[in-house]
Amino acid sequence: MINYRKAKIARTLLLMGAMTLFSSLVASEASADKKALVESATLAQTISPAEGFIDDPFTFDSAGSRLLYVNSNTENQAQLVVVDAVQNTILRRVDIASFSKKPSRVEFALEGEHYLVWGEEKAGKVKVALIDSKGKIVRSFGPAVDVVSTRYQGVEAVVVHDVGDIKARKRQKDNQPVIRHSVGIYSVAKGKLLGKKSNLDLTGENESPSLNFRFKYWTENFTVAVGIKGGEWDRKEGQQSPDVEGWYSMPNRTFSKRLAIPNLIEHRQRLARLMKHSGKGNMVVVKRNLSGIDFVKEGLFSAIELAEPFHHYNAGSLVVQQSEGAEVFFTITIDPVHPDAAAERKAVKPWVDLYEYLPGTKKAVRRARMLGYGTRRYAWRANHDYWAIVPRHIGFERGGTSILLYKLD
Repeated sequence: MINYRKAKIARTLLLMGAMTLFSSLVASEASADKKALVESATLAQTISPAEGFIDDPFTFDSAGSRLLYVNSNTENQAQLVVVDAVQNTILRRVDIASFSKKPSRVEFALEGEHYLVWGEEKAGKVKVALIDSKGKIVRSFGPAVDVVSTRYQGVEAVVVHDVGDIKARKRQKDNQPVIRHSVGIYSVAKGKLLGKKSNLDLTGENESPSLNFRFKYWTENFTVAVGIKGGEWDRKEGQQSPDVEGWYSMPNRTFSKRLAIPNLIEHRQRLARLMKHSGKGNMVVVKRNLSGIDFVKEGLFSAIELAEPFHHYNAGSLVVQQSEGAEVFFTITIDPVHPDAAAERKAVKPWVDLYEYLPGTKKAVRRARMLGYGTRRYAWRANHDYWAIVPRHIGFERGGTSILLYKLD
């Protein structure tokens, strides 16, 4: 008990020292034009609008040479600004205030000559507009609970997933409500449906009696519903076949996979982890026992090796950049009083490490590290060549006054 108390006191003192160290670093940054302390990268340019501020949504194009951000103010301004990351020039300004003054996400579309803009969420639903280089709304998708961009059948597409209680006359005999999930995949260029628009009707227990299917989670950007497919009666064997893991393809309205369940307990644990990240495709997640991180693809977990021992990190600080690109970028922050530091009675610097991971490999590459902003005081985007950081200043609920664009070594 005495040793435990001593260890607890030592960690508390170390944490107080780490907070003091962090505060002094932030203060030193403020006096140095608020530039982050970054290793393995060189500041290429600082992007600061003459008026207003830079909002949270910003992104790179597929080539990685152009940066798209939102220039807003607190009243009526909202412009998309396209910057050449190499030449340090503004290429285009597009007024989007007529559609949304507080977009939640922006992306390049159709070879970078159009833009997808996610509007403000209203009543739990979002609407997405395709806007051309002159600010004209070409078409919109939604409103729906989820609207995500992807590639389908080799073309740029948008998946629209909506949820609602179907009409009372179609409810169960016991008047149990039935929730309808509708999914449609649309071509960004033409706005036409790709495949079929389909519905998945679920009871309160997330069951579909017509499919003999118990839903667990969405994958592949809401195009595939994963769950338990009930066994079927085998006339030849004269018995019921065992339940399997079923992957129901919404566009095709059929089960694309039926996977055996060799270990029921392990299978339940795996599905429980996947349910926490429903709707997404490839993911990077923290292991269930907090011992490391995994890459998730097609419902399977594979361990990722990091440049730093995982117990040096704050497990809750993992931030993953969602994209359809080949590489996956994520950040995770050093715990200044991690077990090794505590054992040496020495607080370490709370570096925010940027990693690049190529699916199919075992190790993630640490591309750069940043010191000077707490886990919720900045936003960032990255590609193979650049790391863009927006420091969020005190008093800002979203966005900041500038983008610090770093060229990665």
